[in-house]
Amino acid sequence: MKTFVPPFPTGCALVASLLLGLAGCSKSSDEGIPSGRPPEPKAAASQLQQAFSTAPPEVKQSATTASEALRTADYSRAVQALQAIKARQNLSFEQGMAVHASELALEAKLIAGVEAGDPNAKRAYEALKRSRRQ
Repeated sequence: MKTFVPPFPTGCALVASLLLGLAGCSKSSDEGIPSGRPPEPKAAASQLQQAFSTAPPEVKQSATTASEALRTADYSRAVQALQAIKARQNLSFEQGMAVHASELALEAKLIAGVEAGDPNAKRAYEALKRSRRQ
C-alpha cells in the first residue's frame, strides 16, 4: 500500500521560501522602489534627467527644463515642462516612471506651499490639477 502525501504542505513551503527569498533581495527605496511617500524634488529631478538622457533633443530639453524647475522650485515652469513631456505618446516605461515620480514630488511640494500660504504654489497646484483633468 502506497502512502499518499498531499501536495498542499509542499506547495506552501515552496511559496513561503520564495516569499522569504524575495523579501531578502529587495532594494532600498532610494533605488526607485516606491516607499509610500513622494520622492524629494532633487531626487526626482535626477531620475528625470537620467531617464531622458538618450531621448530626442526636443524631449531631452523638456526634461532638462522640468528637472531644473524642480530643483529651483519654479513651480509653474515645472508643471508646463512635465505636461509637455506627458503629451508625447512614445515614452518608455523608465521615462513614464520618472515623469510620474517628478509629478508626485512636485505635487507634495506644491501642497506644502499652499498650506504655507504661497500664492505661486497655489497657482501652480491649480494648473497641475487642471492638466490632469484633460
